[in-house]
Amino acid sequence: MKKHLLFVDDEPNFLDSLRRMLHGMRKEWDLSFAQSGAEALALLEAAPVDVVVTDMRMPGMDGAHLLAQVQERSPSTIRIILSGQSEVGEVLKAVKPAHQFLSKPCTPAELKRVINRALTLRDILNDEAVTRIITRIDSMPALPALFLRLVKELQKDEPSVVAVGDLIAQDVGMSAGVLKVVNSSFFGLRTHVASPHQAINLLGTETIKALVLSVHLFTRYVADPDLSIDFTGLWRHSARVSVLCRTIAHLETPDARSVDLCSMAGLLHDVGKLVLACHFTTEYKNVLATVRRENRPIHEVEQDRLGVTHAEVGAYLLGLWGLDEHVVEAVFHHHNPERRPDPGFTPLACVHVANSLEHEFTIINPDRAPHPMDLACLEQRGLAGRLPLWREACAKNAAQEAQRGE
Repeated sequence: MKKHLLFVDDEPNFLDSLRRMLHGMRKEWDLSFAQSGAEALALLEAAPVDVVVTDMRMPGMDGAHLLAQVQERSPSTIRIILSGQSEVGEVLKAVKPAHQFLSKPCTPAELKRVINRALTLRDILNDEAVTRIITRIDSMPALPALFLRLVKELQKDEPSVVAVGDLIAQDVGMSAGVLKVVNSSFFGLRTHVASPHQAINLLGTETIKALVLSVHLFTRYVADPDLSIDFTGLWRHSARVSVLCRTIAHLETPDARSVDLCSMAGLLHDVGKLVLACHFTTEYKNVLATVRRENRPIHEVEQDRLGVTHAEVGAYLLGLWGLDEHVVEAVFHHHNPERRPDPGFTPLACVHVANSLEHEFTIINPDRAPHPMDLACLEQRGLAGRLPLWREACAKNAAQEAQRGE
C-alpha cells in the first residue's frame, strides 16, 4: 500500500519544485501539498497521513506549532522538519513534536532515504511511553555542529578522509577527546594515534562519528553528585562493548560498514542513561537505590519506576538525530532482542551479546544482578553455535586490555 505524504511550505515555488522533484515517487507515495498550517490540518482531517514534512518558518502557524497539532491529532504520523532555518533555539523548539530534521536544499535521494528510514523506525519514534518521558524534557540534546559537517562531507560522491580529519582537528576540544579515547587501552591499537586523520584510517568513519557523538554527550552532561552514578565507568563500559562488537562482527562479516555499524551501536547503546540521569535526577536516584537494594537489572527497575528504559530513550534520541536504523534498533532492543527476531547476524544480536560479555568480564560488584544472554533468541537466529567462538575472542581481547592497563 502506498504511503500518504503531506508537504507544507508557504513558498509556492518551493512546493512546485517538490512536485517536480518527487514526480518519480508517485508509484510509492501519494503526495499532498499545503501552503499553510491550517490547510495542512484540514487535509489531515480529510484523510490519514503517514508522513508530514514541513518548513519551520511560516506565517500564522510555524512548523513547530503545526507538528505539535499533528502529534495531538494523529500520533502515529511521522513528523519531519525540512527547513533552511537553523538557529539553535528554533530547532530545539521543534524537537519535541518533530521526529527528524532535514536542511534545504535536499536531494530526492536524501529525502527518500530519510522518509523511508523514519517509516521503518515508526514504532520506536511513536512509542507512547517514550513520548510521555520526552515531553517532560525541556530540550533534547542537539546534534553537534561538527557531526552535521562530517555527515555532509561523507554524503558526497567522493568523500575525503582528509577533509573529515580536518573537520575534527578544527574542533580542538573534540579532537582531544576523540584522541584520548582512541589511545586508551580498550581500543588495543598497537601504535599511538597522533591525529584524527590517523584515527579515521584505523577505525573507520562510522566509529569516528560515534565517538564524536559520545564525546559530545558525555561532556555535555554532568551528573548530580547525589546521584552516585559513575559517568566515567559508564563511558568505559560503552567503549568496551563497542570493541567487543567489532571483535564479534569481524568474525561474522567481511563487510566493513556492517562492522562499523555494530561498533557504533555498541558505543551508543547506553546513552539513554545520560538523558534519564540528568533530566530526571530525583526519579533516577530512586531507580539506582532500588537497583542496589533489590539487586535487580537497571532496565527492569527503570521500566517499573519510569515506564520506560534507557534503551528506548537512547534509541529515540538517535532516531531523532537520523542515525542508521540498524543502530537505532540495536540500541532500542539490546536488552530484549526477542522483540526483533530477525534471522542471522545483525547489529542487535551483536550488541546484545557484547553487552552481556562485557558485564561478565568486568565485574565491578560480584553481588550485582547479572546480564544474561537470551540464548533462546540466539538459537532462533541460528547463532547459538557461534557463541563459543565469540566468547573466546572477546575474552582474549579483555585479557589483552587488562595487561595494557587503562
